[in-house]
Amino acid sequence: VLKEAGAKAEGEGEREAQSEEGRDARVKEDQNGQRGMRKLSEMKKRVCRPWLDSVFHGLYEDLKAYFAWLSEEEKWAKEDLDDVSDDELDERMLTSGEWVHRAEIAKRLQNLSDAERAYRSAAFVGTCPKAWAGLLKMYSSEGCQKETLLAAHELLDCFEAYKANPPPPAPLQVREAVFELVSMHGLQKVRDAQDSIGVPHPIINELFHHVVRCQVQGFSN
Repeated sequence: VLKEAGAKAEGEGEREAQSEEGRDARVKEDQNGQRGMRKLSEMKKRVCRPWLDSVFHGLYEDLKAYFAWLSEEEKWAKEDLDDVSDDELDERMLTSGEWVHRAEIAKRLQNLSDAERAYRSAAFVGTCPKAWAGLLKMYSSEGCQKETLLAAHELLDCFEAYKANPPPPAPLQVREAVFELVSMHGLQKVRDAQDSIGVPHPIINELFHHVVRCQVQGFSN
């Protein structure tokens, strides 16, 4: 009888121990779950500074607009123009400002060929100083002599004031572009490039003299 009582007490002790272990396990699981929820809540918090959020938002908007542009052109390229009415074609025509906007987006995304194409489309639609100024900066930064000088001529021709005699001083964009070419290639090579495309604009010619007077880097080459 004593043996049976001892076995029964031992069994009850084991069950109580198992019950306590179960409660401890549930408590530990609840604690782990609460910690996990806190971590999840922390992960949902903003991890960027406001200015960095703005950068990513701007990049997203640029990419969205850029790929919408490309998708639109790809769709139109597959169409038969004979099936498109004149009114619809007119609706698809973009203004110079819209082409410049596309060019600026492409340039920010470092897609320079698309930026150049858009700038040229803007200039084709009508007189657009912003388009020629954008092309001027792109060409001069790449050291393209003839393209830079031609863009400088076109930019100057956009303004009636530069057709006067004597003309006013060269605009800042043109001065910077010519000086950049001279520093890259030397004055003589830039002059030769100008001679190959025709008579220089009076303002461009005056800039060449200014380069010598101020001894801009590359003036003696």
